[in-house]
Amino acid sequence: MKYLSEKEEKTLLRTVREIKGKKAERDRVILELLVGTGLRAAELVGLNVGDLRNKEKLYVRPEIAKGGKGRFIPVSVDLQRLLKGYFRDKLQWKESIRDDAPLFVSRNGDRLSKRSLQELVEGWVIRAGLTTTKGGAVVALYSAHSLRHSCFKRMLEREVKLPTIQKIAGHATLASTGIYTESTWEELVEAVEARG
Repeated sequence: MKYLSEKEEKTLLRTVREIKGKKAERDRVILELLVGTGLRAAELVGLNVGDLRNKEKLYVRPEIAKGGKGRFIPVSVDLQRLLKGYFRDKLQWKESIRDDAPLFVSRNGDRLSKRSLQELVEGWVIRAGLTTTKGGAVVALYSAHSLRHSCFKRMLEREVKLPTIQKIAGHATLASTGIYTESTWEELVEAVEARG
């Protein structure tokens, strides 16, 4: 399971916050939503304006949720503020803000696709310098799904109970949520060194 460290997460979000413009504003909201709510890629691209406009909680509709089970996810105050600004921007960009309109659209005005979302996330990860090389090419260390894992790993680090994380994640079983309790190699090394 790959997830960003807290430092890497801050670097990624700082990178997207520093860029101005329509695409960067949309991308910032996307990254902040992925990191802040743990949505799956398919859930995020399936969101409509009405799912989040002026709301303290996000309803992941059954038709976009894995397993067809809808769920509510609280939206932080900071994320609510960011979304209000995004809705104002959508009006200025003359994009539809009807409740049934897609929350995120591509350059041609269609609903953002899951593949486009993956490319968008990987592009920002590379721009933030979170890379490795594969076959001589520079590639992103993390994917959209890594941001989901990061969200839940941060919650666990802040001692949020597993059943609470399970509800937010939309996992059918607590065993699925248990993956976030597994130690990384770095955590194992740190534990051995601390024993010292």
